[in-house]
Amino acid sequence: MEPILSKEEISDLLSAIKSGAINVDSIEDRGPGHGIPKIAKDVDLLGLYDRNDTSGEMRIPNLDLIVDIFGRNVGTSLTNTLQRSFQVERKDIVTSSFQNSLLELNNQGAIGIYSTDPLKYGCLIHFDNLLAFTLLEIMLGSSISQLALNRNLTTIEINILKNTMTGLCTDLSRALEPVVEMKPELIKVENNFRMVNIVDAETEVLTCTFQLRSGNEQAGELRLIIPYLTVEPVRDKFREIVSITQAAYTWGNIFATEALEMECGVKARSGTISLDISEIMKLKAGDIIDLGYDPDRPLDILVEDKPKFFAVPGERNGKKAFHITGPFSNRLGENYGNR
Repeated sequence: MEPILSKEEISDLLSAIKSGAINVDSIEDRGPGHGIPKIAKDVDLLGLYDRNDTSGEMRIPNLDLIVDIFGRNVGTSLTNTLQRSFQVERKDIVTSSFQNSLLELNNQGAIGIYSTDPLKYGCLIHFDNLLAFTLLEIMLGSSISQLALNRNLTTIEINILKNTMTGLCTDLSRALEPVVEMKPELIKVENNFRMVNIVDAETEVLTCTFQLRSGNEQAGELRLIIPYLTVEPVRDKFREIVSITQAAYTWGNIFATEALEMECGVKARSGTISLDISEIMKLKAGDIIDLGYDPDRPLDILVEDKPKFFAVPGERNGKKAFHITGPFSNRLGENYGNR
């Protein structure tokens, strides 16, 4: 008598057949009398953890690199936004069915539903209760940051968390930049997980769990749940990521990219003058100070107090403005005379 598969084993078998991990043609070729191979209950369909087995190839190679980049991005964003030190560490990456991944969350915390254009099916990001309430306390200015209440989040609390969850779109797109130019968008934030449905219940998903710390205290867990069908179309791009990452994520390029987003002061200067302290003390209302400035000479445009451009003053839309005429040149300044 053929062995009978359990319900869990049947579910794993159907998922493996759908994803192509099991070739049903080869089973049929064996003829009658040969049973369907038994699937282990905790089978790792992606081969993510057997690092010593070099004979096989991971179905999503280098996925852990992208996941780690995402975790670092989240830590940096939370630190900059909330003005608190956050450390984000990847805990694990596991595979399961979509239904089981939601059941493990126990309907606690908040879950964001994201589109992943141009990839299909989308993804989910989950804040557990500790992380959700920790972020809420920090954003509301409380001195107590580590707090997990044994209740569901209210609608007002969900709306407060939306800004933080929206910010994760940028972190996710930056992490996947070496693989695909993705433009994720937050569609909805839910606290009733029975209302969450992006794929069929038995569809295979990846659950990436991150442990967060604020200072020396635990701040909760964040989970990225993404269907295998979402990343499967760019599997080959994941295989090439090592060379791309080494070329694109050097410290020099990171500093250069971040420097472009820094704010700096820009001034338009028409003239300067030097006065003694005694002269300044004698100034009174109605005094006129001659700058010795030639109105036919262009303005100096200073960036962080360094002259960079010449410009002509004017007006636009009822506001004062200047039109840049060219880069700053000491020789040109000498032609107009020293001030």
